[in-house]
Amino acid sequence: MFSRILFPTDFSEYAAKTLDCIAGFPGVRDVILLHVIKETISPRGGGEIGSALFHEGKITLKEEKRHLESLGENIRVRTEVKVASDIAGAIVQSADENAVSLIVIGARGSSLVEEILLGSVSKAVVRRSRTSVLIMRHKITLGLEGKTYEMFCPMILSRVLCPVDFSVYSDNAIARLRATPGVGEVILLFVVSRGETEQEIEYCQRRAEHRIEKMQRDLATQGIRARALVKRGNPSSEILRVAEEEDVSAVWMSSVGRGWFRELLLGSTADAVAVNSRRPVFIIRSKES
Repeated sequence: MFSRILFPTDFSEYAAKTLDCIAGFPGVRDVILLHVIKETISPRGGGEIGSALFHEGKITLKEEKRHLESLGENIRVRTEVKVASDIAGAIVQSADENAVSLIVIGARGSSLVEEILLGSVSKAVVRRSRTSVLIMRHKITLGLEGKTYEMFCPMILSRVLCPVDFSVYSDNAIARLRATPGVGEVILLFVVSRGETEQEIEYCQRRAEHRIEKMQRDLATQGIRARALVKRGNPSSEILRVAEEEDVSAVWMSSVGRGWFRELLLGSTADAVAVNSRRPVFIIRSKES
Protein backbone atom coordinates (compact mmCIF):
# COMPACT_ATOMS: atom_id res chain seq x y z
CA MET A 1 0.00 0.00 0.00
CA PHE A 2 2.78 2.45 0.88
CA SER A 3 5.62 1.11 -1.28
CA ARG A 4 5.82 4.16 -3.59
CA ILE A 5 4.56 7.51 -2.32
CA LEU A 6 4.14 10.85 -4.04
CA PHE A 7 4.36 13.79 -1.67
CA PRO A 8 3.58 17.27 -3.08
CA THR A 9 5.23 19.84 -0.84
CA ASP A 10 5.00 23.61 -0.57
CA PHE A 11 7.90 23.80 1.96
CA SER A 12 5.57 25.04 4.73
CA GLU A 13 5.86 24.06 8.39
CA TYR A 14 2.76 21.88 7.91
CA ALA A 15 4.40 20.08 4.97
CA ALA A 16 7.58 19.57 7.00
CA LYS A 17 5.60 17.80 9.72
CA THR A 18 3.97 15.59 7.10
CA LEU A 19 7.38 14.76 5.64
CA ASP A 20 8.48 13.50 9.05
CA CYS A 21 5.46 11.16 9.05
CA ILE A 22 6.25 9.54 5.70
CA ALA A 23 9.47 7.93 6.91
CA GLY A 24 7.47 5.99 9.50
CA PHE A 25 4.91 4.53 7.09
CA PRO A 26 5.09 0.72 6.98
CA GLY A 27 6.56 -0.73 3.78
CA VAL A 28 7.60 2.55 2.16
CA ARG A 29 10.51 2.11 -0.28
CA ASP A 30 10.26 4.96 -2.79
CA VAL A 31 9.23 8.57 -2.22
CA ILE A 32 8.83 11.20 -4.93
CA LEU A 33 9.01 14.73 -3.53
CA LEU A 34 7.12 17.05 -5.86
CA HIS A 35 6.97 20.82 -5.86
CA VAL A 36 4.59 22.49 -8.30
CA ILE A 37 5.23 26.15 -9.11
CA LYS A 38 2.22 28.14 -10.16
CA GLU A 39 2.81 29.20 -13.74
CA THR A 40 3.45 32.93 -13.99
CA ILE A 41 4.13 35.34 -16.83
CA SER A 42 6.96 37.76 -16.43
CA PRO A 43 5.88 41.39 -16.95
CA ARG A 44 8.94 41.73 -19.20
CA GLY A 45 7.97 38.62 -21.16
CA GLY A 46 11.26 36.82 -20.52
CA GLY A 47 10.15 34.15 -18.08
CA GLU A 48 12.66 35.33 -15.44
CA ILE A 49 10.17 34.81 -12.56
CA GLY A 50 9.48 31.21 -13.45
CA SER A 51 13.18 30.43 -13.87
CA ALA A 52 14.09 31.86 -10.48
CA LEU A 53 11.32 29.98 -8.68
CA PHE A 54 12.21 26.77 -10.49
CA HIS A 55 15.82 27.00 -9.31
CA GLU A 56 14.80 27.88 -5.76
CA GLY A 57 12.37 24.95 -5.63
CA LYS A 58 15.08 22.51 -6.70
CA ILE A 59 17.41 23.68 -3.93
CA THR A 60 14.73 23.34 -1.22
CA LEU A 61 13.68 19.91 -2.51
CA LYS A 62 17.27 18.70 -2.19
CA GLU A 63 17.26 19.79 1.46
CA GLU A 64 13.99 17.91 2.11
CA LYS A 65 15.39 14.89 0.25
CA ARG A 66 18.43 14.76 2.53
CA HIS A 67 16.21 15.16 5.60
CA LEU A 68 13.89 12.32 4.56
CA GLU A 69 16.81 10.02 3.72
CA SER A 70 18.23 10.66 7.18
CA LEU A 71 14.96 9.45 8.75
CA GLY A 72 14.68 6.18 6.82
CA GLU A 73 17.70 4.04 5.96
CA ASN A 74 16.03 2.01 3.19
CA ILE A 75 14.00 4.79 1.55
CA ARG A 76 14.87 5.87 -1.99
CA VAL A 77 13.96 9.53 -2.55
CA ARG A 78 13.57 11.33 -5.88
CA THR A 79 12.62 14.94 -6.55
CA GLU A 80 10.51 16.67 -9.19
CA VAL A 81 9.75 20.30 -9.92
CA LYS A 82 6.92 21.20 -12.26
CA VAL A 83 5.60 24.53 -13.49
CA ALA A 84 1.88 24.42 -14.21
CA SER A 85 -1.23 26.57 -14.23
CA ASP A 86 -3.22 23.61 -12.86
CA ILE A 87 -1.45 22.53 -9.67
CA ALA A 88 -3.82 19.65 -8.87
CA GLY A 89 -3.56 18.42 -12.46
CA ALA A 90 0.23 18.40 -12.24
CA ILE A 91 0.07 16.34 -9.04
CA VAL A 92 -2.32 13.80 -10.58
CA GLN A 93 -0.17 13.62 -13.73
CA SER A 94 2.96 12.97 -11.67
CA ALA A 95 1.18 10.21 -9.75
CA ASP A 96 0.25 8.50 -13.03
CA GLU A 97 3.71 8.94 -14.57
CA ASN A 98 5.45 7.48 -11.53
CA ALA A 99 2.88 4.71 -10.93
CA VAL A 100 2.70 5.57 -7.24
CA SER A 101 0.59 3.57 -4.81
CA LEU A 102 -0.37 6.56 -2.65
CA ILE A 103 -0.48 10.36 -2.84
CA VAL A 104 0.11 12.00 0.53
CA ILE A 105 -1.26 15.51 0.59
CA GLY A 106 -1.72 17.98 3.42
CA ALA A 107 -4.93 19.70 4.44
CA ARG A 108 -3.72 23.18 5.18
CA GLY A 109 -5.19 26.67 5.12
CA SER A 110 -3.92 30.10 6.04
CA SER A 111 -5.49 30.22 9.50
CA LEU A 112 -6.11 27.92 12.45
CA VAL A 113 -9.78 27.54 11.53
CA GLU A 114 -9.10 26.93 7.83
CA GLU A 115 -6.65 24.15 8.64
CA ILE A 116 -9.59 22.07 9.85
CA LEU A 117 -10.95 22.10 6.31
CA LEU A 118 -9.55 20.88 3.03
CA GLY A 119 -7.80 23.30 0.70
CA SER A 120 -8.86 23.70 -2.92
CA VAL A 121 -5.81 21.90 -4.37
CA SER A 122 -6.14 18.96 -1.98
CA LYS A 123 -9.85 18.71 -2.72
CA ALA A 124 -9.21 18.69 -6.46
CA VAL A 125 -6.59 15.95 -6.11
CA VAL A 126 -9.01 13.78 -4.10
CA ARG A 127 -11.70 14.16 -6.73
CA ARG A 128 -9.53 13.72 -9.82
CA SER A 129 -6.88 11.21 -8.83
CA ARG A 130 -7.09 7.58 -9.94
CA THR A 131 -4.56 6.79 -7.20
CA SER A 132 -5.35 6.28 -3.53
CA VAL A 133 -4.90 9.47 -1.50
CA LEU A 134 -4.00 10.12 2.13
CA ILE A 135 -5.18 13.50 3.36
CA MET A 136 -2.78 14.12 6.21
CA ARG A 137 -3.93 16.15 9.16
CA HIS A 138 -2.28 17.13 12.40
CA LYS A 139 -3.83 18.16 15.69
CA ILE A 140 -3.34 21.92 15.79
CA THR A 141 -3.20 23.89 19.03
CA LEU A 142 -2.62 27.58 19.58
CA GLY A 143 -0.42 28.38 22.56
CA LEU A 144 1.69 31.23 23.85
CA GLU A 145 4.39 30.48 21.30
CA GLY A 146 1.99 30.25 18.37
CA LYS A 147 0.69 27.24 16.49
CA THR A 148 1.94 23.79 17.34
CA TYR A 149 1.28 20.54 15.47
CA GLU A 150 0.69 17.23 17.22
CA MET A 151 1.12 14.43 14.69
CA PHE A 152 -1.12 11.38 14.37
CA CYS A 153 1.82 9.41 13.04
CA PRO A 154 3.89 7.27 13.45
CA MET A 155 0.88 5.37 14.86
CA ILE A 156 -1.36 6.34 11.95
CA LEU A 157 -2.79 2.81 11.66
CA SER A 158 -3.11 2.13 15.38
CA ARG A 159 -6.90 2.67 15.46
CA VAL A 160 -8.53 2.86 12.04
CA LEU A 161 -12.16 3.71 11.36
CA CYS A 162 -13.35 1.84 8.27
CA PRO A 163 -16.85 2.81 7.03
CA VAL A 164 -18.41 0.06 4.92
CA ASP A 165 -21.45 -0.33 2.67
CA PHE A 166 -21.00 -4.04 1.80
CA SER A 167 -20.13 -3.22 -1.82
CA VAL A 168 -17.22 -4.72 -3.76
CA TYR A 169 -15.51 -1.35 -3.39
CA SER A 170 -15.58 -1.24 0.41
CA ASP A 171 -14.65 -4.95 0.43
CA ASN A 172 -11.61 -4.03 -1.66
CA ALA A 173 -10.69 -1.25 0.77
CA ILE A 174 -10.84 -3.69 3.69
CA ALA A 175 -8.79 -6.26 1.78
CA ARG A 176 -6.09 -3.64 1.17
CA LEU A 177 -6.18 -2.64 4.84
CA ARG A 178 -5.70 -6.28 5.85
CA ALA A 179 -2.67 -6.49 3.57
CA THR A 180 -1.07 -3.36 5.06
CA PRO A 181 1.45 -4.02 7.85
CA GLY A 182 1.20 -2.18 11.13
CA VAL A 183 -2.60 -2.18 11.50
CA GLY A 184 -3.72 -2.16 15.12
CA GLU A 185 -7.45 -1.97 15.87
CA VAL A 186 -10.07 -1.64 13.12
CA ILE A 187 -13.48 -0.14 13.81
CA LEU A 188 -16.00 -1.20 11.17
CA LEU A 189 -18.91 1.22 10.77
CA PHE A 190 -22.16 0.96 8.83
CA VAL A 191 -24.69 3.80 8.91
CA VAL A 192 -28.38 3.08 8.33
CA SER A 193 -29.51 6.23 6.54
CA ARG A 194 -32.73 5.24 4.81
CA GLY A 195 -36.04 3.61 5.71
CA GLU A 196 -39.70 4.48 5.21
CA THR A 197 -40.86 3.12 8.58
CA GLU A 198 -39.34 2.31 11.96
CA GLN A 199 -39.81 -1.38 11.20
CA GLU A 200 -37.90 -1.06 7.94
CA ILE A 201 -35.06 0.81 9.66
CA GLU A 202 -34.87 -1.84 12.38
CA TYR A 203 -34.78 -4.59 9.75
CA CYS A 204 -31.94 -2.83 7.91
CA GLN A 205 -30.08 -2.38 11.18
CA ARG A 206 -30.38 -6.07 12.18
CA ARG A 207 -29.29 -7.19 8.71
CA ALA A 208 -26.32 -4.79 8.79
CA GLU A 209 -25.32 -5.99 12.26
CA HIS A 210 -25.26 -9.59 11.05
CA ARG A 211 -23.10 -8.78 8.03
CA ILE A 212 -20.68 -6.44 9.78
CA GLU A 213 -20.15 -8.89 12.66
CA LYS A 214 -19.13 -11.51 10.09
CA MET A 215 -16.59 -9.04 8.71
CA GLN A 216 -15.33 -8.51 12.25
CA ARG A 217 -14.85 -12.27 12.75
CA ASP A 218 -13.03 -12.56 9.42
CA LEU A 219 -10.56 -9.89 10.49
CA ALA A 220 -10.10 -11.60 13.87
CA THR A 221 -9.11 -14.86 12.15
CA GLN A 222 -6.26 -12.94 10.53
CA GLY A 223 -5.07 -11.59 13.84
CA ILE A 224 -6.56 -8.08 13.46
CA ARG A 225 -8.50 -6.71 16.41
CA ALA A 226 -11.81 -5.35 15.18
CA ARG A 227 -15.05 -3.92 16.51
CA ALA A 228 -18.33 -3.53 14.64
CA LEU A 229 -20.67 -0.54 14.94
CA VAL A 230 -24.03 0.11 13.29
CA LYS A 231 -25.43 3.63 13.63
CA ARG A 232 -28.43 5.52 12.35
CA GLY A 233 -28.38 8.94 10.77
CA ASN A 234 -26.58 10.97 8.16
CA PRO A 235 -23.59 8.90 6.96
CA SER A 236 -21.00 11.68 6.79
CA SER A 237 -22.07 13.16 10.14
CA GLU A 238 -21.92 9.76 11.83
CA ILE A 239 -18.52 8.92 10.35
CA LEU A 240 -17.09 12.23 11.57
CA ARG A 241 -18.74 11.87 14.99
CA VAL A 242 -17.53 8.31 15.54
CA ALA A 243 -14.02 9.27 14.41
CA GLU A 244 -13.87 11.88 17.19
CA GLU A 245 -15.61 9.78 19.86
CA GLU A 246 -13.33 6.81 19.23
CA ASP A 247 -10.23 9.03 18.90
CA VAL A 248 -9.18 7.18 15.76
CA SER A 249 -5.78 7.62 14.19
CA ALA A 250 -7.20 7.61 10.64
CA VAL A 251 -10.31 7.04 8.53
CA TRP A 252 -9.93 4.45 5.78
CA MET A 253 -12.69 4.47 3.15
CA SER A 254 -13.45 3.49 -0.42
CA SER A 255 -13.98 6.24 -2.96
CA VAL A 256 -17.04 4.63 -4.53
CA GLY A 257 -19.62 2.01 -3.63
CA ARG A 258 -23.07 0.66 -4.09
CA GLY A 259 -24.70 3.07 -1.67
CA TRP A 260 -23.79 6.48 -0.38
CA PHE A 261 -20.05 6.14 -1.20
CA ARG A 262 -20.94 6.47 -4.89
CA GLU A 263 -21.82 10.09 -4.19
CA LEU A 264 -18.14 11.06 -3.78
CA LEU A 265 -17.88 12.59 -7.25
CA LEU A 266 -21.08 14.53 -6.60
CA GLY A 267 -19.55 16.07 -3.49
CA SER A 268 -21.66 14.26 -0.91
CA THR A 269 -20.85 11.72 1.83
CA ALA A 270 -17.28 10.60 1.21
CA ASP A 271 -16.41 14.07 -0.04
CA ALA A 272 -17.83 15.58 3.16
CA VAL A 273 -15.67 13.27 5.25
CA ALA A 274 -12.54 14.14 3.26
CA VAL A 275 -13.25 17.85 3.54
CA ASN A 276 -14.34 18.08 7.18
CA SER A 277 -12.49 15.33 9.05
CA ARG A 278 -10.08 16.40 11.78
CA ARG A 279 -8.32 13.06 11.35
CA PRO A 280 -6.16 11.76 8.50
CA VAL A 281 -8.32 10.21 5.76
CA PHE A 282 -7.29 7.48 3.33
CA ILE A 283 -9.35 7.51 0.13
CA ILE A 284 -8.84 4.04 -1.37
CA ARG A 285 -9.28 3.72 -5.12
CA SER A 286 -10.36 0.48 -6.72
CA LYS A 287 -9.19 -0.41 -10.21
CA GLU A 288 -12.78 -0.09 -11.40
CA SER A 289 -13.30 3.37 -9.86
